[in-house]
Amino acid sequence: MSDIDTPQELFETNCAINSEPFALQNLGSYMEPEFSENCIVIIDPGMPVHNRAYAVVRYQNDMYFRQYIERGGDKFLIPLNTQHDEIQLNGEFEVVGCVVQQKQRKQKPLHYYHLNQATKSMDFSISGKIKAKEE
Repeated sequence: MSDIDTPQELFETNCAINSEPFALQNLGSYMEPEFSENCIVIIDPGMPVHNRAYAVVRYQNDMYFRQYIERGGDKFLIPLNTQHDEIQLNGEFEVVGCVVQQKQRKQKPLHYYHLNQATKSMDFSISGKIKAKEE
């Protein structure tokens, strides 16, 4: 029997010190319709959080997958499904990483950051896009 009792402990044991992208399964309907329940999301701990980013955040001893929003000086975690409440981030929180890709069964992966050929910077897309084939 494992000494690890919760999924959060398992995550912290395997991923917390890793700076490489990793996969998580989306549980619940909080991020529908963009992210369906049970889709796989790729999290990049090296991607800086920014307004409107899809992020995994540790706050008040819980882990959340929500959209990170800044309004004035306030910061929020917003579910895309309006049947759930937003969370205002008061005090300390830790950004575990930003969602860079998702994969749903029988569909091509969707990417949320794309290289801007003109500026050579990464542009964020609020709706995932299939990666264009490089020529």
